[in-house]
Amino acid sequence: MDEFLSQMQAAAHAAEEDYWRLLPALHSEARSEDNQELGRAREKWLRAQSWHQTLHSVGGAHHHPLFLVDYAGHVGLVAAPPFTHVRTLVIFDPLQLNRLAPRLRQGAAGALRGMLAANTNVSVRLTRARQEWESMPWPAAPVALPTQTQAEAIISGLRTDFLRRTPVIKE
Repeated sequence: MDEFLSQMQAAAHAAEEDYWRLLPALHSEARSEDNQELGRAREKWLRAQSWHQTLHSVGGAHHHPLFLVDYAGHVGLVAAPPFTHVRTLVIFDPLQLNRLAPRLRQGAAGALRGMLAANTNVSVRLTRARQEWESMPWPAAPVALPTQTQAEAIISGLRTDFLRRTPVIKE
């Protein structure tokens, strides 16, 4: 699992090389600076990209149950049986993955510990996971959204960190 999480982190860093360049295109169709509108425009732009063609050209996506690819400034995670019932593509923002990396590692360690007592039937595990999630309040605590000034400072800091990092050379 550590190897997979390390690959995910590497994919996030590689995707970030394109992310900052593509950011204007991601937001170009937004009708306002509202977060929900920016999210809608980003989702529309991502869906218009040729993910299927990219996954087909990579090759390994059809041979591994979990597969990562960086494309269009984002990280695509392809999950297949036994992890899902059907092959599924989940697209992540690289900044989101970088922010979540410590929690993903913590969650993966817990999952590995829990595997010893886990039911081998995927459907049973998914049902139990869904039941547990539905029992949890969401969000767990009130979420305070940053002000525009705070958000700009956060993004500026992330951009500065990116520029200070050694560029990722894509193969």
